Amino acid sequence: MKLWDKLADLIFPPKCVFCEAVLRSGDMCTECASRLPRTVGDSTVQKLPFVSACVAPLYYEKQVREAVIRFKFGGRSSYAERFAAIMSESTENNLDCGDIDVVSWVPLSRARLRSRGYDQARLLAESAARYLELPLEQCLVKTRNNGPQTKTRTAGERQRNVVGAYSVKKGAELSGRRVLLVDDVVTTGSTLSECARTLRRAGAEKVYCLCLARSRD
Repeated sequence: MKLWDKLADLIFPPKCVFCEAVLRSGDMCTECASRLPRTVGDSTVQKLPFVSACVAPLYYEKQVREAVIRFKFGGRSSYAERFAAIMSESTENNLDCGDIDVVSWVPLSRARLRSRGYDQARLLAESAARYLELPLEQCLVKTRNNGPQTKTRTAGERQRNVVGAYSVKKGAELSGRRVLLVDDVVTTGSTLSECARTLRRAGAEKVYCLCLARSRD
């Protein structure tokens, strides 16, 4: 380790992405590795409208929820690497990666991207594509800056909030392709279903989805 790296570790010691415990090395403590609220068996894979399968390895609760909030709104973009490692392992365990042609993501609007500084779903997709050794392409753009899904109260409101909010990126070739679409969290699945509907209408043969966490039913 270079002297600068040693000094950096003293000033900014590595921390667990989930509980923020100071670590000697790495980015996840052994306690979180063993106690994360993991989905198990059938709860890992959901069926959503227009989606062949949606994989989520964790439940959106406890330290997972706190970590996602820091990732999205607290500038912790570096969390993407650890999150994507967990997501990619679950993908390999639950999907046939040979049935996937391309990895893409649910994009932010331009306004939200400017305010946040980065697109968290894109960061997850970039890292997941490297782990899975699959090509990465932007297939969608957000054409309407609808309100946050977290501000809606019912499943019906969530669905209406995203209708027509996405379109296929100009020049994207989707005919007959099988897409793995990445996002951070799935709750009712309205956003992923609308994105998958848009991709399928443009000719995609299948749309799989991959998220870090899901709400518990």
